[in-house]
Amino acid sequence: MQYSKDVIIKRLKESQVAVIATNDNKGGQIRLRIMYYGISEKFECYLMTLKDSPKLSHLSDAGKVSVLVHSLETPFDLSWECELNGYVSVIDSEQEQGRALQALKGRNPFADVALEAGLTAEHFVFLKLSPTLLRFRVYSEALNDEAPTVLEF
Repeated sequence: MQYSKDVIIKRLKESQVAVIATNDNKGGQIRLRIMYYGISEKFECYLMTLKDSPKLSHLSDAGKVSVLVHSLETPFDLSWECELNGYVSVIDSEQEQGRALQALKGRNPFADVALEAGLTAEHFVFLKLSPTLLRFRVYSEALNDEAPTVLEF
C-alpha cells in the first residue's frame, strides 16, 4: 500500500525518538545515536544537542545522514518504520532555531527544560536534516512482499 505524505507525517509526529546513523569520516566507523526529533510538514527533521556533545561533530561532519524511526504497535504486524536520508546543517538563524525549538517542544525533554529555563543558543545547537529520500513501511506489508512508500525530495 502506498501512503500519503499526510499519513506519514502523522505517524512521525506520534513518535519522538529516532536512531541517527552517520559515517565518522575521521575514524571510518558508522556511528549510531538515539535522539529526540521534531518534524516539519516538509519532512525536515529537527534535532538539538549540547554545544560540546560529540553528536555535533558526528552530525555536522558526516555529510549524509540516515534517520530511522520505529513504532512498535499491537498487534506487531501493524508496527512500522520510516527511514529518512539526507543532509544535516547547523541552524544559525534565530528565527529557524525558534521553529526547531517549537517542533521539539513536548517531544524532547531537553527542549522543554531549555524553554522553561531560557537556555537555548548559548547551550544548545539546533540541527536540521533536509531529506533527499524517505522510505515508509508497515511490517505486515513487508511480510506480504509489498513495496514501501518511497518519496524523493
